[in-house]
Amino acid sequence: MRWGVTYSALLANGVVTLEIFLLTKNLLTLALALPVHGVCALLCARDARFFDLLLLFGRTRIPALLANARFWRSSSYSPLALDLPDVHGRRRTLPEVVLAASAHGRAK
Repeated sequence: MRWGVTYSALLANGVVTLEIFLLTKNLLTLALALPVHGVCALLCARDARFFDLLLLFGRTRIPALLANARFWRSSSYSPLALDLPDVHGRRRTLPEVVLAASAHGRAK
């Protein structure tokens, strides 16, 4: 760690700030690095591996998601309709419970 952030956060901060500086050609945009560094320091104080996990997510999940969307031409893994909970955590519809015939039950 350097100055309260990990090297990957420091590198990302430097790259983003320098890219903005090169695009705008304004020296004042270099001052943008200080608040961005502060946000990175807060994130690293919460979890020191935040940026490492973010990079790992970028290297593993994002290519998988893009490959899935390219193969199926959609962004869904399943053709099933999902009944997600509402804001209060309750299901919108009651699930249908299908009881299987038990082996000890009467034969029809």
